[in-house]
Amino acid sequence: MVSGLQVPRRGLGLGAAALLAMGAAPVPAPVAIPRSLYWDLPVGEGGWRVQVGWPETEPPPSGFPVLYLLDGNAHFGTAVEAIRLQARRGDVTGVRPGVIVALGYPTDDAATIMRRRQRDYTPPAAGAPPGSGGADAFLDALAGQVMPRLAAAFPVDAARQAIFGHSYGGLCVLHALFTRPGLFARHVAASPSIWWHDTAVLHSARRFIDHPPPGTAGRGVLITVGGLEQPPPGPVAPGEDAHTGRLRMARMVDRARDLAQRLAEMGENGPQVEFVTFAGETHGSVVPAAISRAMRFVFPAEMGR
Repeated sequence: MVSGLQVPRRGLGLGAAALLAMGAAPVPAPVAIPRSLYWDLPVGEGGWRVQVGWPETEPPPSGFPVLYLLDGNAHFGTAVEAIRLQARRGDVTGVRPGVIVALGYPTDDAATIMRRRQRDYTPPAAGAPPGSGGADAFLDALAGQVMPRLAAAFPVDAARQAIFGHSYGGLCVLHALFTRPGLFARHVAASPSIWWHDTAVLHSARRFIDHPPPGTAGRGVLITVGGLEQPPPGPVAPGEDAHTGRLRMARMVDRARDLAQRLAEMGENGPQVEFVTFAGETHGSVVPAAISRAMRFVFPAEMGR
């Protein structure tokens, strides 16, 4: 037993209790994901924690495709297992191996993470709330510091890099698409917070649609949303709770669908667009489904897709 650590017998599972009875007390140790590492990057206030997971297979001649994952503290493990499970049977799933790069923070404090992601993932906008609007600085650091370091350490395909974000992260993905479409080949905006600051991101969307920047055509955009992220249409029920009222005002499903439709209408001058609604999923529960679906979009076995 580790010195100074008391392992309580009450509440242990039967297996652990049996081990204790045999004198083989479990020794606490961090859980490690095979073929993964992390480094801390001195960026902004408090720095970033960059986690990387890579396949066990040999890289193709052009290198592995890459998915940059926002909210890395929460989503790294889910994404790594999703790509490994799907790529294992690529002949069935249509998914090939790739590298996951999760961008997070070197802390477990939820309040700190929430404050930092609100700043890093929201775009600059006139009159935006204090502590927001840092998406350009975030994307600059990603492109200028993380991407070069990854390319120096791993065989990656610079032409097949993608970005995934959920909620505020999805908002950041849209901002990246509208302002620097050449940075990523594929963009996955899961439950994007289009409602933020009176739908400020839609101003960028209109400019993007009316005057597509160079590098827009042929880029890929997947927008997803949970079916329960917006109450059904109809009159407001008497005594509706505040949370349901906020969902109604945010119009998560309608706004995600409308934006996907407008982008699709750009035709050959615009990106290739997919839109998916996950029935029965809330804003939180939809994340694993969105990550799973993103793997087929970001890592397709067909090289030309």
